[in-house]
This record gives sequence, C-alpha cells and structure tokens, in this order.
Amino acid sequence: MSTNPISKIEPTKEQTGWHNKLILGDCLEVLKQMPESFVDLIVTSPPYADSRKNTYGGIHPDNYVEWFLPIGAELRRVFTKRETCSIKRET
Repeated sequence: MSTNPISKIEPTKEQTGWHNKLILGDCLEVLKQMPESFVDLIVTSPPYADSRKNTYGGIHPDNYVEWFLPIGAELRRVFTKRETCSIKRET
C-alpha cells in the first residue's frame, strides 16, 4: 500500500488546456475563462496605483480597492482549498 501523500489528480474536461502554463493577458478577462476551484498558486504584481502611472495608466489610490475587488472575487473563485496567493507590492 502506497503512503505517498502526493497523488496525481487528472484534469476534468473543463480544466484540460489550462495545466502547466504561464498565461499572459488581462487578469480579469483570463480569470473569467478559468474553471472554478482549479488554481493552487497565484503570483501577481498588480499596478501600483499612481506610482507607475506612465507604465500602467495609473489607478488613483482612492479607487484602488474598488478596482481590485472584482479581480479578488475571481481569484477566490478559481482557487482550490490548497491555495496560496502572493501579491507583490512596492511602496
């Protein structure tokens, strides 16, 4: 009898095509396409409000939370019960 704590989980039909990939795109649009309870790890570096205005177009600090909430909801939707999220933030 195997005591290996790591078992291979086969993807469902809906999940096929999303495994072992780096995905480049608008995170909100990409997340909406992903199946629920599918992601174990997300590493993200969201725009830094107005501090990187020339690079990202800027988000006024007063609007940042409102801007991030729909993204946060999608992150939560796609996470499995084993999730880890790392948000890189610079000040």
